[in-house]
Amino acid sequence: MMRVAEARLAAGPRTLFVAALMLAVAAGVASVKPRAPGHVAAPDLEALLPEAFGEWRAAPIPDAVLPKELDLTPGEAVAYRAYRDSAGRLVTLVVAYGPPLGDSVRLHRPESCYVAQGYEILERTIEALSLGGTRAEIVRLAASSPTRDETVSYWMRSGSDFVTHPAAAQFQAFRGLSHPDGALVRASSPGQDGALFDIQARFLAEFAAALGPEARRVLLGSREGAAS
Repeated sequence: MMRVAEARLAAGPRTLFVAALMLAVAAGVASVKPRAPGHVAAPDLEALLPEAFGEWRAAPIPDAVLPKELDLTPGEAVAYRAYRDSAGRLVTLVVAYGPPLGDSVRLHRPESCYVAQGYEILERTIEALSLGGTRAEIVRLAASSPTRDETVSYWMRSGSDFVTHPAAAQFQAFRGLSHPDGALVRASSPGQDGALFDIQARFLAEFAAALGPEARRVLLGSREGAAS
């Protein structure tokens, strides 16, 4: 009995030492574990959009394909604008900002927005475009419904990267590459004509070149790229 008691007394300090060591290790891991980024304050998108640039001037918003009204959460913002050039051509602009996978950006993706309103995506291609010195990948869509055709071009930013599908942002999150914010900029025109893609490419390039420093940070991110 005496040996058993001595063994228990000897084991006590060792147990306490191991427990203390485990707590110290846990505290160290917790101290180096990156904190999840909080929501970035939503910018005033309306104030950041130019009233005019190049040959384009702000115009009344036409009967365009827009997502249903959203209850925006903290950190999210949405703005709509239409522009008309000297030739009378009209382009509708939709801008959404928020967490990369938040509702404001996710639900404004044309693939989601158009399909939810009865459109079929007939064509989807990706083109590289220089946006005021930043090289980005632009998604081009041809959408059609029984009553209307639309030509669409957009870019989607997740952190400092341009992505062409939400799965890319989800993969980045899986790898631990979380980003504090994201933005989507969409240009659309009624009709289906290959020339409309060229018009939208010029529109987006001139729009990006006209953005001020804060608008560039919000819509294009902080990464500086070389012009193509």
